[in-house]
Amino acid sequence: MSEDQSTVLLVEDEPLIRLFIAELLEDAGFRVVEAANAVEALVILEAGLPVNVLLTDVDMPVGCNGFELAHKVHECWPEAEILIMSGRQWPACGDLPPGAAFLAKPCPNEAIVSHVHSAAERTRRAQVVARGQGAPAKILPFPKTA
Repeated sequence: MSEDQSTVLLVEDEPLIRLFIAELLEDAGFRVVEAANAVEALVILEAGLPVNVLLTDVDMPVGCNGFELAHKVHECWPEAEILIMSGRQWPACGDLPPGAAFLAKPCPNEAIVSHVHSAAERTRRAQVVARGQGAPAKILPFPKTA
C-alpha cells in the first residue's frame, strides 16, 4: 500500500454488493477494508485502523443501522469522511451527521468512485492542514450526481 493510498471502510451486509463495490474501489486505487455490519465496522475502527472514508449501507441486520453508525463514527473518528447509501430509505432530518453525503441506490459506478475520491481528497487536505503543512483549503464539495 502506498503512503498516500486512502483507506475506505466499506460496510454492506449483502456479500455480492460488498464484493462488487470493494473491487470497484480497489480498481480505482483505494485500499478497501470490508465489514458485513456495524458491529464489525466498529471493531475495525476501535482496533485503530486509520480510515479515510466510511462508505456504509443503511439497512443492516446486526447492530445499529448505517445512520446510527455514521453518527458514532462522526463522534469518535471525526477525521473520517462519511458516505451513506440506501436503495430503500431516504435520510430524514437529523439522520446524516454534519458533512456526510447520501447516495441513492442504484448508484452509477462512476458516481460511487467520484464521491469516494472527493471524500478521500477532503481527508487528505485536512491532514495536510492539521500537520501545519498548508493553509486551509476551501471545502471540496461532493460531486453532483445525475
